[in-house]
Amino acid sequence: MTIFERYLIQQNNQYITSLDEPGKGHSIFVVIPCYNEPDIITTLNSLSRCTPPQTATTVLVVVNDADNSPQAAVAQNISTLESIANWQFNNTHSFFSVQRIYAHALPEKWAGVGWARKIGMDEVIKQIANNNLTEGIIVSLDADSTVSSNYLISIETAFKDNLQFNFFLINFEHPIGIDELSTPLREGIIRYELHMRYFRMAMEWSGYPHSIHTVGSSFALKASAYVRQGGMNRRKAGEDFYFLHKLVLLGHYGNINTATVYPASRISDRVPFGTGAALKKWMDGGLELHSTYSFEAFGHLKPFFLNSMNYWSMETDQIEERLSLLNPVLSLFCKNSQSLSQLIELKGNCSSVKVFQNRFFHLFNAFWILKYLNFVHETTLKRGELKAESVKLLQSRGIQASLNQTFEKILGIFRDLDKRI
Repeated sequence: MTIFERYLIQQNNQYITSLDEPGKGHSIFVVIPCYNEPDIITTLNSLSRCTPPQTATTVLVVVNDADNSPQAAVAQNISTLESIANWQFNNTHSFFSVQRIYAHALPEKWAGVGWARKIGMDEVIKQIANNNLTEGIIVSLDADSTVSSNYLISIETAFKDNLQFNFFLINFEHPIGIDELSTPLREGIIRYELHMRYFRMAMEWSGYPHSIHTVGSSFALKASAYVRQGGMNRRKAGEDFYFLHKLVLLGHYGNINTATVYPASRISDRVPFGTGAALKKWMDGGLELHSTYSFEAFGHLKPFFLNSMNYWSMETDQIEERLSLLNPVLSLFCKNSQSLSQLIELKGNCSSVKVFQNRFFHLFNAFWILKYLNFVHETTLKRGELKAESVKLLQSRGIQASLNQTFEKILGIFRDLDKRI
């Protein structure tokens, strides 16, 4: 029994209906969750303009709704399925096949983008197993995103040139130069993307080695890595953050910066947080995008992560002393979160310093960092003004930046830096 077959035994696909026959022998699969989405054809057209990869490709569109979804959303989903069928009829010579999956009236408790992604990705595993393939590439995209013309061949080449890699993160840029954007909406999306890039880079600056962007529309992974990680979760939102930060524990990953995904710059109520939700709050007068995590808070983490392998050779009292010398609020958080005892237990379970160093950042990972950041901003520090904190981070890296520069200019600097990783 293969790893794919073992994985499938544990899954439940009773809620889905495939409206199209799957392709035979395909091994690149683009999975697109789609709920109440009026413009999926724009995404399909964008993919059709891509340079075709050598590998046979399928695009799986998971049209989904919950058992309590508004009737208007269900009606839009039916219309979407019809629109895709028309697109298939008019594009019979497309280099990729399109498979419509209808996941109707999912139980409200779990219905959402996470489950929709999981349904599509699990269907990929089923097709790989049925075709006796040893591997496949799962590409995660969104129904409101477009891509650069070299998108698919860049993904194909990245995996061919890096056989040991489990997944790749793909460069993304919200389209901020389109004429249809109002000035307030444009400002909101610039602020939102700047916050995302600041957060990733600040984690990197603190010494955390797995600081990655977690954008659901901008990653690709091996099917084997998908099943080894345990598959996608069913979270209603933030599924990408949790999935990708678990995936990094497998190691061997990289970035594709030669191609670009363009997530839509629009408001949305489809998920409780993320781009669309953040922009909706912004346009409604919310203040969240005015501020971000204080750069000082990331500075507290730096001495804790610095030379973390040294904890391996320390006695318990020495580790306790080192933690006590950290910033007081970080020391308190370590105490409250049982970090000392967890660190001692980790040390006892590792056979070498190399193993310890790797597992150290499995324990003190992005979830731990996020909990600390929330703790420190609830107890001690205030969130900082977004531009000011971003400038502090850039200046700490020796990059010229000032508060006199526009948000767009500062975002451009962060984009350029991210393309170098």
